Amino acid sequence: MAKQAGDPDSATSQWFVNLEDNFSLDTSNEGFSVFGQVLGEGMNVVDQLASAEFYNFGGPFAQLPLWELDQNDDGSVAISPKDFLIVASAEKLKSKQQPFILSVKSSDDSLVEARVTKKQQIKLKTSDTASGTAQISVEARSTVDGSIDVDSFDVLIGGSLQARATERSLHKRRKSVDVFVDAGSLDEPFYRFFDSDGDEFEDFKINVKKKYRFQRLDQAESHPFFIGDSGYNSSSTSAVKIKGDGGFSDGITGSDILKFQVRKSDRKTFKKEGELSFFCTSHASMIDTFSIKGQKVVPALEPVEEMVAEPVINEPVVGYQGGYYRMTVDAMDQFPLI
Repeated sequence: MAKQAGDPDSATSQWFVNLEDNFSLDTSNEGFSVFGQVLGEGMNVVDQLASAEFYNFGGPFAQLPLWELDQNDDGSVAISPKDFLIVASAEKLKSKQQPFILSVKSSDDSLVEARVTKKQQIKLKTSDTASGTAQISVEARSTVDGSIDVDSFDVLIGGSLQARATERSLHKRRKSVDVFVDAGSLDEPFYRFFDSDGDEFEDFKINVKKKYRFQRLDQAESHPFFIGDSGYNSSSTSAVKIKGDGGFSDGITGSDILKFQVRKSDRKTFKKEGELSFFCTSHASMIDTFSIKGQKVVPALEPVEEMVAEPVINEPVVGYQGGYYRMTVDAMDQFPLI
């Protein structure tokens, strides 16, 4: 990836191909990231592009690669689109067309079975009662030049629910957000929420597009926990799907797991006006609501106090001609009434 000088985190969308081994790039600017390799005869295309001439047109175009230009009689040049280096087309290969073959092996098939699918994906399978660590070795063999690349990783099976969730969270395509709920308290905040690394969520909000797995931190047994969109100890509406252990009358404790998501057809409405409560099924006072990501919060209006002012009667005032009048001010202290 291309970076700006002195900024190791500036790599975004630009990249370059090395025409030779530039070992200095391993450490320069804190090192450069290599994300691909030119295979087969692909370097012939790269070498042809690299053979273009460089022209200095000043400013950011001080090194502009162009095919050889024809000069006019006055020494000027006229640049046309055909003079630029152009990649006419690019194609992303489907999984079955990838130029490599994957193979995978488990160090303990009785603990973890590993296989490669037709779509070149690695699938792991284990039993619910398995416990231990297995090493998964992956080999990729190029169908272009026969080169082989090998890597491996460890898989932890069993252990605490939190340790297993940590392994799941490392999976690139995990489908659920793991939320661990502490033992609870009768004082606010009634519950605290943690991620699979044991870090407490800051400003935790429910995203209606995601699925959630609620579990008890350290398998807490106190203050059974439950969520719903119909209030305390009430069955939720059809807008949400709640599955797993426990219910709105007994909640989850210990190793129980509660799965939650908003139905796709109701997400727009729920994001706008839905309300999701969490509560202890044993103590009605321990109830609060989650914030919904993207939901506009309308501040509650302050109650208007009705003010009634007693009319003020001025002392009689003698006028210029010896008469008198009295002035009364209305309750809003606006127009004087004479």
